[in-house]
Amino acid sequence: MTNLEREIDRHVRFGQRLEDLVYHAAKGGKIVYHTKRDDLFTSYWSLVFDYCKGIVLLLAKEIHSPAFALMRPLVEAVVREHIALVGSDDEVRKIRTDRFKVNYDRDGERLDKLFNSGSLFKDFLRTSRDMLHSLTHSGTAQLQHRWDGDVLGSGFSDEQILALLALCASAVYMTTLLITKHFGLEEQRETADSAFLELGPIQAVGK
Repeated sequence: MTNLEREIDRHVRFGQRLEDLVYHAAKGGKIVYHTKRDDLFTSYWSLVFDYCKGIVLLLAKEIHSPAFALMRPLVEAVVREHIALVGSDDEVRKIRTDRFKVNYDRDGERLDKLFNSGSLFKDFLRTSRDMLHSLTHSGTAQLQHRWDGDVLGSGFSDEQILALLALCASAVYMTTLLITKHFGLEEQRETADSAFLELGPIQAVGK
């Protein structure tokens, strides 16, 4: 097994561990809806995990292009989940009627405020907007990775694949922090923190 394969396996297990935390809490009756937005909020929680599971499964099968095409839906699901929690009533209505659009200039600042993360999300959304759009809509960000040297095929580097895994890990961790805080699941939040620390940084690639 290569280091890249081991990293994919580590991230599969990490994501499942965090999902199980909330799933078992719900089965135990510890998640009780108390706002009119909770159905929307938990739907996005579930969607974030499904997107990440889809990405890592595709990466494991070395089907890279559709995995990278899921980056934008994943990022926007995280943003929309945040809006469902703290956005205005009008924004929530727009989400429910499919009229909401993520604002890549403004919404990053709102996530930074929620997570006390400086300008991390603001900078990421502003600098990655065009790339995310191109990857999802079969633009040049996809076409330029159709070659591996002179051979037609997937040309995404191991470093890019590892960066995508890191994005997935951050997404499932963030959504777990949001839902455990919202529903008062302190034990599960602490476990998620420990799991994220155990996951640690991406390991170096190589054979």
